[in-house]
Amino acid sequence: MNSTAYLLVDNCGPEIRHRSGLTAPDKFIYLAPVDGVPTVFFDAREFGIQKEKVKQLENGVVIKALEPYMAKIKKQPAGPLVATLLVILKEYKIDTLLISASLSYSLAHELEAAGKKLVVYSYEKEREHKTRQELNHIIETQRVNERAFVLAWNILKGSKIRKNRLIYRDRVLTSERLKSIIRKFFLEHGLDCPDGIIIASGSQTSRPHDMGMGPLLPNECIIIDIFPRSEKTGFFADMTRTFVKGEPSEKIKSLFTAVQAVQKKVADSVEIGNPCAQVHQLTVGAFAALGHPSSYERGFMHGTGHSLGLGIHEGPYLNAYDDRKVEPGMVFTIEPGLYYPDIGGVRIEDIVLFTEAGEKKKITCFDQPYFIP
Repeated sequence: MNSTAYLLVDNCGPEIRHRSGLTAPDKFIYLAPVDGVPTVFFDAREFGIQKEKVKQLENGVVIKALEPYMAKIKKQPAGPLVATLLVILKEYKIDTLLISASLSYSLAHELEAAGKKLVVYSYEKEREHKTRQELNHIIETQRVNERAFVLAWNILKGSKIRKNRLIYRDRVLTSERLKSIIRKFFLEHGLDCPDGIIIASGSQTSRPHDMGMGPLLPNECIIIDIFPRSEKTGFFADMTRTFVKGEPSEKIKSLFTAVQAVQKKVADSVEIGNPCAQVHQLTVGAFAALGHPSSYERGFMHGTGHSLGLGIHEGPYLNAYDDRKVEPGMVFTIEPGLYYPDIGGVRIEDIVLFTEAGEKKKITCFDQPYFIP
């Protein structure tokens, strides 16, 4: 008889965190026979503390120690983790494994060599619809993120323009310095930034994901895109604002006018039942009506937005290729932008969510001026 189980081998990724509620410094095993009891396996280093966590979670996950299985390992070519896993699979009579696409090639190879059938399963799809608690976790992280933006805004406001530099507290204000201040703020408030922080200025802003480096420039666009994660819950927030410290040119002002109008139009228009690709097409059409092209070279260069949760980029995606529809429990960023090599870039990003009851909420709360004298 062919028995099938879900298998994850990781330490803190969104898939194993969502399924088990646990994270650890080292990789552990999550095994859930289809229609069976999900079980996590830890060695003595983690077993005690993880047992307490499992007890507190009360999510139906069972914890077992690895040592009894390790004691049954016979000499074989597989590494210790694989060898132990094979002993577990034999005891559970598992032949087919529903694995993540992120499972390491070496582990997958070892499992197949041992005669196991591997089937890639979309664990991310399980996270498309957020519970009320999960939505609240995102909101909690976003509230701290907004405080970081207030901090950044105040630093820009308190900076002086000297020649072609911003001076803050008698030192040149650089991308690196502002990132360091923000990281320290997050550290003090239980957040981290595992995927970095974007603080770019001048020509850097014409490249949507240029992380930014060097002095921040006056009278030019400064894109700040921060996507922190709560260390406690694992949930991300995401927000982008573009500022100009000093006097923006008329061309820069025109970009702000266009992006603000399109961002508001899309955020106000998106509703349950909308196909994701249709939402994106609304963005493309709105920019086209204002004379801005959509291409990979200039104008509007990327998707309209994405979901987020235990991962910073999760599906569904508001782009030209996603045929899924907006449904209750989903959360999206709305982040149109315009990018021109000779002007710079402007992006504005807010979070819109739909509760399980279908109520739409824009959860981003930040209304400081984009132009800072």
